[in-house]
Amino acid sequence: MSLNKVIEKVKEAAGKCGDFIFRYKRYFLAGCIFICMILVLFLGTKSAVTDTSGEGVYKEFKENKDTKINKLIEDYYTAYANGDTDKIKKLVEPSPLSDQEISYIQFYSQYIDNFSDIQIYTKEGLDKGSYLASVRVNLKYKDIDTPAPGQDFFYLETADGKLYINNKYGSFNQNNNIYEMDTKVSDLISVFIRQQDLLDIQAEVTNEYNAAIKSDEALKVFMTDTLKAAIVQWNTDYNAQVAAAAEEAAAAAEKEAEEAAKAEEEAKAKEEEETKAAETDEAKSKSYEGKVISRANVRSASDKDCDKLSSLDSGNAITIYGEESDFYKFDYNGTTAYITKDAVTVKSAGDNTETETATEKEEAKSAGSLEKGKKITIQSTTNIRSKMDKSASKVAVAYAGETVEVVMSYAEGWTKVKYKDKEGFIRTDLLTN
Repeated sequence: MSLNKVIEKVKEAAGKCGDFIFRYKRYFLAGCIFICMILVLFLGTKSAVTDTSGEGVYKEFKENKDTKINKLIEDYYTAYANGDTDKIKKLVEPSPLSDQEISYIQFYSQYIDNFSDIQIYTKEGLDKGSYLASVRVNLKYKDIDTPAPGQDFFYLETADGKLYINNKYGSFNQNNNIYEMDTKVSDLISVFIRQQDLLDIQAEVTNEYNAAIKSDEALKVFMTDTLKAAIVQWNTDYNAQVAAAAEEAAAAAEKEAEEAAKAEEEAKAKEEEETKAAETDEAKSKSYEGKVISRANVRSASDKDCDKLSSLDSGNAITIYGEESDFYKFDYNGTTAYITKDAVTVKSAGDNTETETATEKEEAKSAGSLEKGKKITIQSTTNIRSKMDKSASKVAVAYAGETVEVVMSYAEGWTKVKYKDKEGFIRTDLLTN
């Protein structure tokens, strides 16, 4: 086939394809979009896998050369051996150091002479500036010749430019669950402890520890018996201290509540007392004078059966500032007291007229010289007045030889009489002479 014929065939095929694509272009467009979506999803997933944080946990350990990390962990062990929990607090800030762990460090440090041969291996942590640190260290106990090989773990983070030990992920908190841990970090640590390079280090440390125990009987006894018993005793003592502190706090809270209630009660009583005193002062401001006309008991309340405070003889003046039923309320030597109304004659405020009580009337009756109902013949013309006053108006005039009947004779020197159909007062001396 000649070249020209080939070209013609290609053009013919291209034309047919073009017509087909143009005719069914919507399907080709949908297919292109679908392929693009697949590529985006694939590339995006690949990128996400590549950028997953914490992938450094899968890398091999490298012995740490960072002087900041070395110094931080070495300072931690020095403070731990000295039981210097204040220093440890600064090394782990801003993460917390619990009271329980403080107690444990102060207890455990008694047995520690020093930490030595510290070897630090690190891997990248979850975030930039964070590290998973595995530490091989020899721990020498007091009075024990052979150091005990051990392995420790730290999670290091950086905050505001400061490198610190995040104590939430230390062995103490992981064993006691005092503080809640970030699940992402916890998951990362779970992956970390299953890595083969870490397992290899653990195996080496275990072999060294077993060899040390085997070579030194004192170390063996200390680790298997002495230290275990001491930890059990510490735990018992600590729990007892916590319980005692809680009980003491509860007692203090109860005492505080009682004192608050007492203070509230006293304040209420004081308020009531002040209110009562104010009412008394107001009543006293409206007080009026009274005079005892017959010996009477002074009582603590307006009740004839209540406690007797004392008694007052006839003639005593009292200041009255209230009434309760059949009693006057008055001040008796600075104390509120009560006396029966029948034993007192009073002057109302602004009134000079004395109110005559039943008792006074009885006394007046007994003091008079004329008996009720007695008929007396008038000796000379006598004025009968409307009141016991010689200047009072006249009710009538009785003439010599006429008779009057005694109604009541009074100590004031007057006698009330009935004259014909009228009643009035005549001086008693005019009737008796």
